[in-house]
Amino acid sequence: MESFEPDRLSFLATVDLQKAGLPFWVFYLLLSLILLLIFINFLQKKDLRQKLSYFLAGPRRRFSRLRIQVLIKREQDKKAELLKRLGEFTSIQWPDLPEIEDIAREIRALEENNASLQAQWHRVYKELESRRAEKQQLLSSPESEEKLKTRLAELDQEIAELEKTRAEIQASIIRTDELLEPYHETIGSIMYRLRPEREDLAFLYFQLDSLENKIRQLQEQLEKL
Repeated sequence: MESFEPDRLSFLATVDLQKAGLPFWVFYLLLSLILLLIFINFLQKKDLRQKLSYFLAGPRRRFSRLRIQVLIKREQDKKAELLKRLGEFTSIQWPDLPEIEDIAREIRALEENNASLQAQWHRVYKELESRRAEKQQLLSSPESEEKLKTRLAELDQEIAELEKTRAEIQASIIRTDELLEPYHETIGSIMYRLRPEREDLAFLYFQLDSLENKIRQLQEQLEKL
């Protein structure tokens, strides 16, 4: 009896449609036509299609943009390193070029300061090693314990001071190197723009050109997303 109920309802619905003067197949045909018109209207509305496509492709699009941005950053870092190398080479080989004269002068001052700091570091390092060697000798010395304690305490203090001085010099050297980096990159950018014809620079130009093209292509891809 229960299985008969759906068939009975379907039959009654068909009878109702027929009583209303509208065959059921006409109803489905009209419904199909309405859906078709809605679909055609959707196809004609470009903005609506774009919005729907943008919404559906949102996560994938964001991931693609992020991936390309990471690639661009990586290539730009490579380019910066190559420009630094070009700048370092230029500041050594052609420090008197008019285009880089002012920058080269500042670089020379920083490099002289860096050389002085490195000389100080080596001097402190030698003194530190000397104090450590003396301490090792005293530890194995047969002298009286009281006398050893006094000298060992002095050596420990001297070693601590020398280690502190060495650390300060190392920090100054690192800061100077960091100051030199943008100067070298600036000189490298100038030289890359001038592109003097030299065999020893040709390969750097080639590498920089390749990176420039790759960065440009990635940026174009990013703009299209």
